[in-house]
Amino acid sequence: NFYVRRAIHNVINSRNPRALEHLRNESSQLFSEEFLQRSVSDPNLRHEAISDETLVAMAEETAKKLDMSVQDVLRTLGQDYFKVCLGDYGKALRTLGSNLLEFYSNIDGLQDQVKAYPRFQGQQPPSFRCEWKKDTFSLHYYSLRYQILSFVAGTVEAVSRLLFNAELEVEISCNRGTSAPHHIFYISTDGHASDSTVHLYADHTNLSADPRDSKIGVRTFCATFPFHVIFDAQLNIVQLGASLAKMIAPEVSAKGRHLTSYFDIVKPLVKASFSSILSRLNSSFVVRTKGLSKGNHRLSDNLELKGQMIFLQETESIMFLGSPSVEKLDELIGKGIYISDIPIHDATRDVILVGEQTKAQSKVGGGQKFKVGGQKLEVVKSSRWVVKTSLKDGLKKRMELLKKSIETASKAVDVEKQKNVDLLLEIFPPTVAQKLWRGEIVEPTTIDHVTMLFSDIVGFTAICSTATPLQVVDMLNSLYTHFDMYCVDIDVYKIETIGDAYCVAGGLHKASKYHAQQIAWMALKMMSAARNEKSHDGEVIKMRIGIHTGRVLAGVVGRKMPRYCLFGNNVTLANKFESGSEPLRIHISPTTF
Repeated sequence: NFYVRRAIHNVINSRNPRALEHLRNESSQLFSEEFLQRSVSDPNLRHEAISDETLVAMAEETAKKLDMSVQDVLRTLGQDYFKVCLGDYGKALRTLGSNLLEFYSNIDGLQDQVKAYPRFQGQQPPSFRCEWKKDTFSLHYYSLRYQILSFVAGTVEAVSRLLFNAELEVEISCNRGTSAPHHIFYISTDGHASDSTVHLYADHTNLSADPRDSKIGVRTFCATFPFHVIFDAQLNIVQLGASLAKMIAPEVSAKGRHLTSYFDIVKPLVKASFSSILSRLNSSFVVRTKGLSKGNHRLSDNLELKGQMIFLQETESIMFLGSPSVEKLDELIGKGIYISDIPIHDATRDVILVGEQTKAQSKVGGGQKFKVGGQKLEVVKSSRWVVKTSLKDGLKKRMELLKKSIETASKAVDVEKQKNVDLLLEIFPPTVAQKLWRGEIVEPTTIDHVTMLFSDIVGFTAICSTATPLQVVDMLNSLYTHFDMYCVDIDVYKIETIGDAYCVAGGLHKASKYHAQQIAWMALKMMSAARNEKSHDGEVIKMRIGIHTGRVLAGVVGRKMPRYCLFGNNVTLANKFESGSEPLRIHISPTTF
């Protein structure tokens, strides 16, 4: 939501800055500046999803002001949206691939990880699949959000231009007006760059397409990848890895070759059809065997395989390439596989052996205390070894614990970040706080219409000479607490307090047509509050106030302890109107009046 709104503000400002102010007045809910400011300090609001209806409505209003078509606005908005995202997440996005095909082939995997975070739960991002043939590149888009196809096309163009330095032409499939969940973007380069294909996909035209030129045979391939399955468009199995063949071959005569007779897709939750699997090629898959035998022995446990689906466009089939999801030697027995079935290059071997090593280290004499991995463990002897330890068997479980601890730490960091942001927002205007939080340089700005209020307590020096420091602090704290509340209620900005001087400005932190009235009302409230406060000797506190309106220069001074300060002749004049005022009087300049 934040990134889309920020992008549309950028689009409007780059073409017609005055249009944004008109849109805020006419459609305040769609183009709210306040939402952007609150999003800076609220991570949940910052990453809140925006509905298609809201996005299209914003594009329609923008199109009217900029004299553009709605689809052109959406496409331009998509380009700027990716540019904004690149500013915050550029490091992660740049690691996805070296060309457009690799980028969109891996982005689903990144989205799967992002969805695991609590703030993104419930959101369903689109899925992408790339298809390329000679001189053509197609990006398949799977999502029910058909209304924003032009927006997505704009992001594709921005990805290519900003990450791979290639200008693209993106054409949307002709069924764009339907609610079908599958759409295609036809992508081509402008033809000027000599290495244009490099930006789209790696050029493999110099490789032979003749199977006889392959340096690996089917038998060797099946032995090297013993847990792979190749199936055709009808989901009939056409090739199996060596280890799976031992389990499935005896059942073929009775069950046939259909994939669903031997496997269930556990993850992701997709229908067991060729098109459904094809739409999720970039996701991690977990499949589970069902009712298999090995020889005359019926397996007691079903075997889970984790891996990926690969589209084989040469034969219009799909290959599942995976490995067993096991952690201990005990699990191998019930699943009917052996260490020899697992290839040496497969990390599953390391997972199993690390788990057994941990188990062996844990089995020591009863009643002993020892250390493993820097953790103190206590062992008691009984009919079974019982080890009181937080150390889990298997590398996978350790990684899960580590992931949970990282998520907990991440939440704690978010809480601390929020505290820092809240503190900055208390001290600085929202736009300045946003730049300071990002580490950006805050450039001094000239603000034309600002009303300033300066106040002090009459006889403050005399009060300090007879009162204790604690009494003075208590008096000022009670008075300034009321003033701070009035600043929030009236929506004016407190500049600073120096001793008994209290400085406020209207129209500074946000533009307002009523800044003079706001400051006048603030002065009246301050006078009223002062009459209800007494000094240590029982005397009513008397204040004098000066107000002046004019142009000021605002900027941040200092780095380690930054302060937001106002400069200019009008600031001096406002101060002089205060010093020239009388007790219990508000001195207003002709400009303010």
